[in-house]
Amino acid sequence: MCAHHDDDDKTSGYGNLTTVAWALLVMGLSLAGVIVIWVWFGHIGPSYSEDILAHQQRMLRNQFHLPPAQIVEDPKLLLTPPSLRKINQTNTGVNATSNSNTSRT
Repeated sequence: MCAHHDDDDKTSGYGNLTTVAWALLVMGLSLAGVIVIWVWFGHIGPSYSEDILAHQQRMLRNQFHLPPAQIVEDPKLLLTPPSLRKINQTNTGVNATSNSNTSRT
């Protein structure tokens, strides 16, 4: 009687592997899709965001009748959010002043 039950377990033992194989296939295809989308958006590049931001600023300044602002083109400054730009410039100026004062003494 035990031998009969062993034969049934051997034939149905791999039934769960098809579910695992389908799950791995779906995960692999999803990962490939994410990589393709990432590569596609990677071609847009950072200049796209810079152009959109400049266009939005021009449009809003015209809408609210404000004078045109200076367009920032310095790559280091563009990496800093606009709300932190004055802080970074102030810190740089303070550091440069303190460095020049220490070199004189």
